[in-house]
Amino acid sequence: MSIRPALLTLALGIAAAAPIPAAAQSVGVLLDRCAGVAQDYFGAPRAQTNMRYNGARVDGTETVGGEIYLRGRAPYIACAFTRPGLRQTEFFVDGQDQSGFLRVSGGGGGGGGGGAGAGQTDTVRVQFPAGSSGTELSDNLAPGASRRYVLGAGDGQFLYVRVAPWNGSLEYQIFNPDNSFLLDLIPARQEYRGQLWQSGDHVVEVVNRSNATVSYNVIFGIR
Repeated sequence: MSIRPALLTLALGIAAAAPIPAAAQSVGVLLDRCAGVAQDYFGAPRAQTNMRYNGARVDGTETVGGEIYLRGRAPYIACAFTRPGLRQTEFFVDGQDQSGFLRVSGGGGGGGGGGAGAGQTDTVRVQFPAGSSGTELSDNLAPGASRRYVLGAGDGQFLYVRVAPWNGSLEYQIFNPDNSFLLDLIPARQEYRGQLWQSGDHVVEVVNRSNATVSYNVIFGIR
């Protein structure tokens, strides 16, 4: 049986006022992260979801909820992300607290937690804070997984990328809007600074070719 939004409000203590989340983390990122954790929880990486931003509590915690569509049922999922870094700390399934799954699965990281599983690839659209030319995200990647960060940018602008693993090693590559290489695969220890020659969505793909989950920060700047 699905839990209606009114019960979600009770479970997560959502404030009446619902300001948009911190600009460094787009609503879309939070929706994707909550959906990813739900898919991991049910072992259904291809299950359809319908996640919605439900607002912020008075302490600034951001909340998301919605359905995941499984065979014959659609459990109601609720997620909460706390500051700093909007790290996921709460996870409910049909009103039942399953937050312990975040610790078991390694989810809850500031960026993709609960996203691509081992050997899989997922996509995150990056949005900068209003009036800013850059942002920093925290994330983690399962063994053999990759994450594609999509950034809109224009011909003649300059792109800066820095990937900083907390543990282990990562690599990354950058694609132009026409899917040609702007930068071939290089180790994370090498920063990238360069001028763009196409307009549209550029993709920075971070790749974990190791046998262990790697946590990391990634910094983007466009001028």
